[in-house]
Amino acid sequence: MLVRAINTNLYKNNGYVNSLNFTAAKQKKSQPQTNPYGTTFDEERAGEDIKKALEVLGNKKLELIIHNASAPSEAGKDVGVGSLYSESSKDILIPFLEKYGFSGVQVDPEGMRPEHDASPYVSNSFVYNPLIIDLEDLTRPENGAIIDKNVYKSIVRLNPAKGSERGDYEHARDSFDLGITNAWKNFKAKSANIDSISDPVERDAIAQLSDEYESYREENGEMLEPYAIYSILSEKFNNDYYKNWPQDVQNLYNPENTGLIAQIKSQHQDDIDKFIFTDLLAKNAREKGIEAFEEAGIQTEGDNPVAFSNQEVWAHPGAFLKDYKMGCPPDNDNPDGQAWGFAVLNPAKLFNSDGTLGEAGQLLYDKCEKLARDNQGGIRIDHIVGLIDPYVYKNSPVDNSAGRLFSSPHNPDLKQFAIPVNKPDSAKKFGAILEDIVLPACEEAGLTKDDIICENLGAIPDHACAAFERLGLGGMIVTQYHNGMSARPSDTIMLGSHDTLPFVTYVNNLYGRHGQDAFNHALWPAVENSLPRNATHDEKQEEFDKYRFDMNRHQPEVNKQAFKEKKFTELFTSPAQRVQIFWTDLLGMEQRYNTPGTSSGNWSLRLSSDFEKQFDPSMLIQALSDALKAQDAKTVKENQQLIDSLDANARAARNENGSTLNVRV
Repeated sequence: MLVRAINTNLYKNNGYVNSLNFTAAKQKKSQPQTNPYGTTFDEERAGEDIKKALEVLGNKKLELIIHNASAPSEAGKDVGVGSLYSESSKDILIPFLEKYGFSGVQVDPEGMRPEHDASPYVSNSFVYNPLIIDLEDLTRPENGAIIDKNVYKSIVRLNPAKGSERGDYEHARDSFDLGITNAWKNFKAKSANIDSISDPVERDAIAQLSDEYESYREENGEMLEPYAIYSILSEKFNNDYYKNWPQDVQNLYNPENTGLIAQIKSQHQDDIDKFIFTDLLAKNAREKGIEAFEEAGIQTEGDNPVAFSNQEVWAHPGAFLKDYKMGCPPDNDNPDGQAWGFAVLNPAKLFNSDGTLGEAGQLLYDKCEKLARDNQGGIRIDHIVGLIDPYVYKNSPVDNSAGRLFSSPHNPDLKQFAIPVNKPDSAKKFGAILEDIVLPACEEAGLTKDDIICENLGAIPDHACAAFERLGLGGMIVTQYHNGMSARPSDTIMLGSHDTLPFVTYVNNLYGRHGQDAFNHALWPAVENSLPRNATHDEKQEEFDKYRFDMNRHQPEVNKQAFKEKKFTELFTSPAQRVQIFWTDLLGMEQRYNTPGTSSGNWSLRLSSDFEKQFDPSMLIQALSDALKAQDAKTVKENQQLIDSLDANARAARNENGSTLNVRV
């Protein structure tokens, strides 16, 4: 969640500055090479080579980061936002990922979102996001034909974002409400008169869906009921923030007002049933979509937001501190801190005196267990320090009330929760939430530590780092901020995330806005990390001098292209076993997906239906070839044919994509 500005001094403290020799070295002329593979890009061979290279490099995992709303839609099927579980995704995205050796997809938190907020990081983890449902799929007889085709066609026809690179959350939300209302009406009518359905396929589908719905309502109705009531009250008061409601319903569950709850249920039972039905449809859409990914050898990984939604806080008021909110402390990049406004779990309600889970602990356990069970490829845990020692405040991250929840003994309100930071058992105590709640929940759902990715970006106090490291969990290495060689095998490495600058923009800023020294200080470790580990200083210096930035040798496009290739290579020479690439970085896009602290345009950028035409695979292919070349001599010799094949395809791809830059000389 925490984003930092580009640090032009990033590498000054890592010993690189003293290594730099800004005197240009004499460049060697390249020797002409023959190409036994021809000059045409071979797509099939490229995919096979990528998979082989990943295997040689230690069975590294190559994964794409993409959120549901960014998934592509085929022509005539765009409803305003994408879904990774739609027919369009199955037809367009999955074949692309399979072709280029991706074995995983990191998705967004897939919970129900606020009415006017498209951010997945404020969603309800207990209710599926209805927008992942493939509406077209529900027009088919094999799914009961519960959405009328004319309703679906109207939704597509009226989409104002049709053909745009950005989705339209407001249209999609309203359209899905129309579509699901139509589905609920038809489902009730058909399930009440199954024998009157003439099409046997449709009749069997309705009978099966009816049985599923009854079972789902029986198993999940009690858990979903408060959230259904929240939805009903949001519509009644035309506001989906409970603190703007009348006092009696603001505190409906504080304590539980059984009389008023019964009254609401009696008046709105059909709406509650529809809510549960919608959740079932979303669950079914996910499961069907995940099957399509798994058939292609691709696993999906979920995302566990640190925030609890307004619905969750309203329904479980005793689990949270009354006055405090979670955010980030002030620093050089954010002097006012970051006021996220997230609710804070009540430490006194995490564990009971006998060691069992208290109200807050059980809520967190249930959240993690559900997300882990839904995502057998693994889960990402957002803002891990928020589960170790969150930064909390009352009114502002810079007021006197603010501080770390478990390490502020001088704060009158927080001292009751303080844990000594320098005791032998400090790391265990600070890691108790992870060790005794989060990890057991994930293990109960069938995951191991290796399946968990922890977002540990930004400033983390030393005592929190110690707690994290004690548990042996893998973190994230974003190479815009960190040297890739600092990664551990358990870590996940990436060029950037959904919160960072696009990789292309980062490079352009580094070269232009921040200037000569910033680019060169970033170039040196990129060179070092893309060469064999036994490369001499002179060899590194020679490679560095080819692409360094100075006013006497100002060749920005060549320099930037070389830097990009070396940063891609670093992903695969790093010790990290899991490599993730955000989808805009894979396509080399400059548009930003999310700018923290702003609202306009965020979360809306999408893949086009013909996105593969924008994709130049040469960067990925060349990076893998160069990563193989950086291995020990025995590995290079044994895989020379694979390296030659990758090089040939990278050259062909560059040529076919119109690139006049060939820095691989």
